[in-house]
Amino acid sequence: MHGEANKLNTEKLELIYNMRSICEALMHDGEEAAAALFTERVKEAAALSHGLFASEDGAIMLDSLNHALYDHYQFCIRASFAECCHKNRASIRSGVFRSREDVAAAGIGILRSYRRAYAAFQSECDHLERARNHIREHISDKLTLESVSAAINISPSYLSRTFSAAAGMTFCDYVRDERMALACRLLRSSRISIDEVSERCGFSTPNYFSTVFKKCIGQAPAAYRAQASAQIRRGAIGLCEAPKAEE
Repeated sequence: MHGEANKLNTEKLELIYNMRSICEALMHDGEEAAAALFTERVKEAAALSHGLFASEDGAIMLDSLNHALYDHYQFCIRASFAECCHKNRASIRSGVFRSREDVAAAGIGILRSYRRAYAAFQSECDHLERARNHIREHISDKLTLESVSAAINISPSYLSRTFSAAAGMTFCDYVRDERMALACRLLRSSRISIDEVSERCGFSTPNYFSTVFKKCIGQAPAAYRAQASAQIRRGAIGLCEAPKAEE
């Protein structure tokens, strides 16, 4: 009898804590499939409790679902839905779960909140990629938050938030880094003048280009090109690599 009781308890704990299949269903099969799995799991857990699903068990199950979904999305797509997780946690703590139907309904609400968060994340990624493509294609132009957001039909404030959240840097920093990367490639692989490099990279004047380049790269453009050329002649680097600092 004791062994049978332990087995039933283990099965119940597995149902309450292990949410992996539900996380995978939500990501790959959609909300309806995940909701059906969770509802069935609640039913099975209640059956092991002889139909009496304790409020505490329900809260633990919902908390497990909430944190499992947060961890799953973070691991699989490197997206942190911390705000979604926090709101769900607060809702669970303030809720009262008198029946398995209450738990199932609350769980479906959690699944829906993560589906919406994921949809918003995908939209942000799409907007970010469109913005990046526009920047690359118009790198020689004057690029502002307003001009790029207008080109991809979103608001400047939304684009600014998207860069900060999804790219981990500001819009201005990203544009600067793209200009510097292009400048380095041109200086290494072409013989065009530094004035033309400046123009192709979207700088208003060669002097301003030189100031920004030296601040970011640590060398003036002419010194960078000379060092890169010397290292290429010695076979130390290829045309597409950055020059190594001289020792």
